[in-house]
Amino acid sequence: MAKYGEGSNLILFAILWLILWGAAAYWAFKGPRHRRVLGSVLVGLALLGSIGGLAASNPEPTVKTKTVQVGTHRLAKAQAESRRLAVLVSQQETASQKLDDQSSSLAAASSRAASQQVASSHAAAKQAAKAAAASQRASRAQTSSATQTSSTQRTTSHHTTKGDVTTGRAGKIIGNKNSKIYHVPGQADYHMNSSNAVYFQTEAQAKAAGYRKALR
Repeated sequence: MAKYGEGSNLILFAILWLILWGAAAYWAFKGPRHRRVLGSVLVGLALLGSIGGLAASNPEPTVKTKTVQVGTHRLAKAQAESRRLAVLVSQQETASQKLDDQSSSLAAASSRAASQQVASSHAAAKQAAKAAAASQRASRAQTSSATQTSSTQRTTSHHTTKGDVTTGRAGKIIGNKNSKIYHVPGQADYHMNSSNAVYFQTEAQAKAAGYRKALR
């Protein structure tokens, strides 16, 4: 606001100055020759004065510089502080790098442990499968052996050569009450104890009693 007021006053002063010297010029040029010459000089001086006043009222801004003198002690202190900060930054970077390396090592160790655990699980599963297969094979072998033993025992009981009765030579239909098998004349000789022999008149009677015919 102060600058605006100063500008308005200068403009008003310039207008009044021009009006005053304009009236003086009119008075000078309307008179004799020497008055016109004198008026021209006065008008020129008035214009020069107006321009100079305006230039003086609006001076060009000047830039002021300030030189600060820093002592040797302050400079050395600032340099030492800068070096200390640089060392701190370097230490922090080193610590951060160590933390990153430790994190990478832990991650690698965890991955190796997980891989080993998976491999162990697979190995255990394979061993369990092998053991189950071996158990099944042993069970089947045991079952087959038991079946063969039972068959051998039955065959031995049927085809035993011990006994006081020979079926092929008796000329009768003889059944074995233990094996429920009957033998007819003409078949192979089978020996049995007389206490186990059962005699039939016909094969129909033997079948009706639950006996089956010998294969040979």
